[in-house]
Amino acid sequence: MGFRINTNIGAMNAHANSTITARELDKSLSRLSSGLRINSAADDASGMAIADSLRSQAATLGQAINNGNDAIGILQTADKAMDEQLKILDTIKVKATQAAQDGQSTKTRNMLQADINRLMEELDNIANTTAFNGKQLLSGNFINQEFQLGAQSNQTVKASIGPTQSSKIGVTRFETGSQAKDSGIAQLTIKNYNGVDDFKFQPVVISTSVGTGLGALAEEINRVSDITGVRANFLVETTGVGPIKAGVTSDDFAINGVKIGRIEYQDSDQNGSLVAAINSVKDSTGVEASRDANGRLVLTSRDGRGIKIDGSMGPGAGVMKKDYENYGRLSLIKNDGKDILISGSNLSTIGMGTTDMISQASVSLRESKGRIDTNVADAMGFNAYKGGGKMIVTFSSVSAFMGAQGSGMSEGSGFSVGSGKDMSKVYNSTDALAFVTAFSAAFGVSPGNGVSQFANFAVSANIAAKDQEAGVTTLKGAMAVMDIAETAITNLDKIRADIGSVQNQITATLNNISVTQVNIKSAESNIRDVDFAAESANFAKHNILAQSGSYAMSQANAVQQNVMRLLQ
Repeated sequence: MGFRINTNIGAMNAHANSTITARELDKSLSRLSSGLRINSAADDASGMAIADSLRSQAATLGQAINNGNDAIGILQTADKAMDEQLKILDTIKVKATQAAQDGQSTKTRNMLQADINRLMEELDNIANTTAFNGKQLLSGNFINQEFQLGAQSNQTVKASIGPTQSSKIGVTRFETGSQAKDSGIAQLTIKNYNGVDDFKFQPVVISTSVGTGLGALAEEINRVSDITGVRANFLVETTGVGPIKAGVTSDDFAINGVKIGRIEYQDSDQNGSLVAAINSVKDSTGVEASRDANGRLVLTSRDGRGIKIDGSMGPGAGVMKKDYENYGRLSLIKNDGKDILISGSNLSTIGMGTTDMISQASVSLRESKGRIDTNVADAMGFNAYKGGGKMIVTFSSVSAFMGAQGSGMSEGSGFSVGSGKDMSKVYNSTDALAFVTAFSAAFGVSPGNGVSQFANFAVSANIAAKDQEAGVTTLKGAMAVMDIAETAITNLDKIRADIGSVQNQITATLNNISVTQVNIKSAESNIRDVDFAAESANFAKHNILAQSGSYAMSQANAVQQNVMRLLQ
């Protein structure tokens, strides 16, 4: 073999290999010290790009999880606030129920109303002050709010929280028909009760017999109220237009076919002869008599059958001739505040025919706090009058009113002018205005042709006679507040259910995101993180190679010493 001094190929090979080994040893030490397999792009260019993309996605998903937790925090804050509002509404309904019985005095009802007013104030306070990070939640402004819950844009969940103030919840629809005057067979259909379908009821007989009338119809309606969302009540009541005056009934006086006969009664029915005679047969007629706080005669059908008077009660009873046959007024209530669409046949027998005027109103919880407007009270069915709005009477005197064509008090009624039963003699001048107002309200009589000369006497009469006291301060008002409070509870439960569904949606999304994030981090780890077992073995290999390379280089250099032996 040849010996060369200028070029030590063996040493050069040993040096080259040692350089490579040193580089790999440095790389292995870098991986072991950092825990990462990729410390620079040169370590794995494509792997680094994939790992960086996965790391970005995982970090974004981490923030999405935080967004979701914030969203749940917002919704839970609103939910707990509404839970407190529901407790308030439960209390309001309980107090309204407490007031809905005539064992309560005006004083105690006013106290209950004062409690309800305070509760409504607190309900509104909760609605107006509940906030998250300064953002109002229950005021009605938290609508279509979006929460980013994904690694890509527009991967959002939307949430809305409806307003919960007393002026926005509890909106209840009340509709009351006119006073029905005719018997017959009525068939009622509630149209689009669920927005799509109609509900057709079986025909109901409207008469004075047991098991018929508006009571029977209301029973049918209420039997399926869970399906239609519509409930019904009725008021079959005939009321005199003024305090009872002395008089006598005719020999053939009868109620609902049951003969009562001749009865002499005194002013204000002092000895109770008229009321007692009517009540003596109430089990047969279904009609009970009483005097109201104003001394007027009141005939009430408890079971909803009609009231039909035959013969004559006399002018002193105050019951108008055209009111001798009365089948009452039907009231419909719907808790979603929507209009109640009806159709059917012979609806005039329930006061809801095409020519009848139906009183309608949608009332919120706050509106029940103050005085109830006359027309709203009429829509709620507070009175037994004809209904349908305002009516104007223009007559110069009670006598002129009684003698007017179409007044229902003409010759043969027992009330005609000049018959010796002039109502202006029965009622003094102080009562005249009240009489005309009450008669207008009861029968809807407006001035006809030929009476314009009496225009100097004008009365605007509302159906309910006057505005009603606030809220639960009356029996009917208390019952209306019960309906409205029930609607408010339903409204809040619906809002809570909606945000509860959104919470569940967000929770499911977070669960999915969390699993996705773990898998992405695992994938990134497989690419970026070092396997210490494999890398430590690799380090040991390169460490040994480094040592052996140093030895090889020293041996290659030692080989040059053999040349000196040749020169000796």
